[in-house]
Amino acid sequence: MYLYQKLEAQKRENEKIAKQYENLRPVPDMRKDDKYISMMTSMSHTYGNALAFIQDYIINLFPEDMFKTIHVNSKIAHRQMRSTNHEFLKKSKPMIIFRPRIGATDEERFMQGTPLIERQTDIYSSYGGTNLQPFFEDPSKHMSIKYQLNRDILYVDVIIILSTLMQQIDYKHYLENAVRIEHPFTLETCLESFIPQEMLQIVGDVAGIPLYDANGSTREFLQYMNQHSFYPITYKLRGGSGNREFFRYYPVNIDTTIGTISTDDGEQQNHIVNNYQISFQVRMEFNTTGFYYIFSRDIFDIKLPKIDANRSDIIPIFTDVLLKEDLDLQPGWILYDRFATRLEFDDDVCDFSSCLNESIKVAINYHKQNGLPLFDLIDIKVRKQGKLMRYNDGYKIDFNEYKIIFTNQDTYHTYSVLICINLEYINNLIKDIYNLK
Repeated sequence: MYLYQKLEAQKRENEKIAKQYENLRPVPDMRKDDKYISMMTSMSHTYGNALAFIQDYIINLFPEDMFKTIHVNSKIAHRQMRSTNHEFLKKSKPMIIFRPRIGATDEERFMQGTPLIERQTDIYSSYGGTNLQPFFEDPSKHMSIKYQLNRDILYVDVIIILSTLMQQIDYKHYLENAVRIEHPFTLETCLESFIPQEMLQIVGDVAGIPLYDANGSTREFLQYMNQHSFYPITYKLRGGSGNREFFRYYPVNIDTTIGTISTDDGEQQNHIVNNYQISFQVRMEFNTTGFYYIFSRDIFDIKLPKIDANRSDIIPIFTDVLLKEDLDLQPGWILYDRFATRLEFDDDVCDFSSCLNESIKVAINYHKQNGLPLFDLIDIKVRKQGKLMRYNDGYKIDFNEYKIIFTNQDTYHTYSVLICINLEYINNLIKDIYNLK
């Protein structure tokens, strides 16, 4: 009896001690009845995103419109200049060629060997700690999204092909003074991490807000996502097809190193020497995303989607870093929507009808029927690789079909579309049209 009482007393003492330290222990934000599903982002999108950034950075080092030919090639390496394909050498010069290469996994990088950027254990340890980063949280739906942080390396071989030896000498000297050679430096920008539509459809099912509404619009769903996300959610339209891709927009510092600049002796053709090359390598190290994890008690019997393995190249998608000053909005005007698009051919069209709600379409039709100018109501700007385009100089807008018509444009550039509206004006106009008070 005495032994039993002693054991009971010890048990109560242990419970008392445990209660005292309970608040000091990390409390997991995942309940026992929560389930999770993981989905992989597209690293080819991320590499293409970083490639487009460094491509734009390097081209902007030179005089505007200097290069007559810009090409992203998966076979040309600066170490093999003599094997450069003649179909490229015959194109208009000056030309610049980019060849991306992915760094090895065992290569030295920042935070290498730490659980912060590498998967080493279960996503949640027994005491509630986690190496996952927050992305999205909706407490009312008991749902959250987290992601695994990665650190990746991308090499880009750059070849510049010029017509004369004098050009080669001048631009080599220029580059050696314009940038730091073999000295690391940091480039600040924003990148976009691809979000699988299957993942967003799961979020829509749990939240009760479909990814696409009855009109094919994603506006309501994206408003919901951005209200609960720690990062902006952006999307791109694919030319005339109208297919959408969604992204997590995040700031990043790219640790950059430009290697030694080398030249060749040109290429002799019929006693004439031309095709003088300048080549160098750029090393980029930056934060990326591994898996996304959706946590919710309402996820049941969901099969993991298959990875799309049909893509065979890296497509450089440029992220347009937009500042408030770029908009220059007048009082009453707001940035209603923003998306990007890549063209599938030179004279492609982009259908933006799904971006506008019915009230805006009613207001636009009212203006057209009564011969009123649309610039009091809506303003659509197009930026090519982050630079504002002039209307009728490469594109025009058809407000009857709600399409942007591009003419003689490049398929490797990324076009950002900014839809600005006079919200106060539209609200008053809709009241007048429907006789509302």
